[in-house]
Amino acid sequence: MAFQNPAQNYTETRLNLGDLVHLSPHSTYLMRSESDCPDAGIVKGSVLAINQALKPVHRQIIVAEVDGEVTLRRLLLNPAPAMQALDADETVTVLDVNQTLPVWGVVAYALTDMAGAGFNGPAGE
Repeated sequence: MAFQNPAQNYTETRLNLGDLVHLSPHSTYLMRSESDCPDAGIVKGSVLAINQALKPVHRQIIVAEVDGEVTLRRLLLNPAPAMQALDADETVTVLDVNQTLPVWGVVAYALTDMAGAGFNGPAGE
């Protein structure tokens, strides 16, 4: 007489990154962070999924155009439109309410290499 495996009827589907996140090929761009933003959960080298179709809301991390360059900022809409730097000094730049927000896109996801193996190596190494 054989005993049944108690986990025999329990199966779990394999996790798939494509099923967990929505990355539209028409509005999502991938870029690497060039700096550490620990309060935002972003470290240097993190792969950021930037979605240009998302409407930015208060306190979201955005890619903003500042002086002709793109940079990461926290968008503040209340009590007045402003952008907060993500570095240690957290400088806040107040924006003119009549000015269009300098938002290039919203950071939808950040993928961080926790093991230090890098994203460019062959699979399985």
